[in-house]
Amino acid sequence: MLPHEETMPAHVASLAEEIRRDGIQRDPIIVDSESGAVLDGMHRLAAFSKLGVENAVCSPVDYSSRRVELRRWARTYSRTGGADIGRTLSAAGLSEPCTFAEAFGGLEDRSSCLALFYREKGYRLAGRQGLKEAFAVMRAADSAAAGMGWKREFVSEDEVDSAIQDSAKAVLLVQRLTKGDVVDAARRSELFPCKTSMHVIDPRPVAVNVRIEELASLTGRELRLRVERSASARVLPEGSLYHGRRYKERLLVVNPE
Repeated sequence: MLPHEETMPAHVASLAEEIRRDGIQRDPIIVDSESGAVLDGMHRLAAFSKLGVENAVCSPVDYSSRRVELRRWARTYSRTGGADIGRTLSAAGLSEPCTFAEAFGGLEDRSSCLALFYREKGYRLAGRQGLKEAFAVMRAADSAAAGMGWKREFVSEDEVDSAIQDSAKAVLLVQRLTKGDVVDAARRSELFPCKTSMHVIDPRPVAVNVRIEELASLTGRELRLRVERSASARVLPEGSLYHGRRYKERLLVVNPE
């Protein structure tokens, strides 16, 4: 399995503690069946590594299928003190002013790799640059946010229009991603910053609920079958709430508790 995105250490530690406490793998790790790229479950994979667990239930999917949709997360930063957000992030490389429309258009046609939306102004990286440069600025922005005491949050790309209406927030969004970008990142170990890509998988398998001590004795085929052949599985509609998160796609609840 090849992760394509970095993880958040605090979330990995919290998830590892939850797995240790409950003794189960609740949800499968979803991977591209051809490349082995991990599409969903980077934090679960890192938590298992932290715990020394070598086997995991995986759900392979055909990444080229329409049932797997690639979207993006946007970062929002709210100032609770310290330097001005727009000025600080502009100094990090987002120095070319533009309108919101120009910023969005550049991201969609990939003529711009990164844009900042703040107080009715747009900013983008100067010159024709790519994801490598965009990710360097995203990491710099995260570092600045941590150093300045800003609050960092994540919103889905379809919530960006709403987020930029809040004058207290700066919104950072990367260019339209492709599935090729994801697979290349996984194969080359050139990971995206955390919470950059979002995969909508319909239906998304959840709740395999396999005990950790069972994992070591199961083969890869048996682990996959735990997802593929559950007589008790049921499907929840789009918008269902599952363990505190509301999902955009249908959920395939493999082993209901």
